[in-house]
Amino acid sequence: MKNKSKLIIFALFLSLVAGVGTSFAQTADTPEQAAKSFYKWYTKELSSEDGDPIGNKKIMLKSVSKRLGKWIYSPAYQEYGADYIIDAQDFDESWQVTTTKAVIKGNAATLKVMLKSTRPKTEGFSQTLPLKMVKENGVWKIDSVNNRKLTAD
Repeated sequence: MKNKSKLIIFALFLSLVAGVGTSFAQTADTPEQAAKSFYKWYTKELSSEDGDPIGNKKIMLKSVSKRLGKWIYSPAYQEYGADYIIDAQDFDESWQVTTTKAVIKGNAATLKVMLKSTRPKTEGFSQTLPLKMVKENGVWKIDSVNNRKLTAD
């Protein structure tokens, strides 16, 4: 009886692990999940003591397209005058991140990221950012924010 109980528990454990792995695989590779995860990280970094997510080049380059990454780390971006990723000069530390459902066409996707303030309207502000994403090496990456054109490198 003990062996049968152990076998049943082991089988339940395996099915749970397999189910979690499948669920993660299905959501981790969607444009929505990629954008939401990135913006949660980005806004948290903005609110941190250093407040410089662009300074974390490793994470940035994993999350933005090669084209956008090249521009972000160019002199042209230094002269841009705003934070391209949030399309603003200021941010709201209370932002909650949500996305719309992506429209996918091949290796390109469009969706909106909403940065919603949890503060009263007179104290905070929200942003809605149309994104264009591309799939590079099997990973969804941000290629354009708010349809802004990148200035020359």
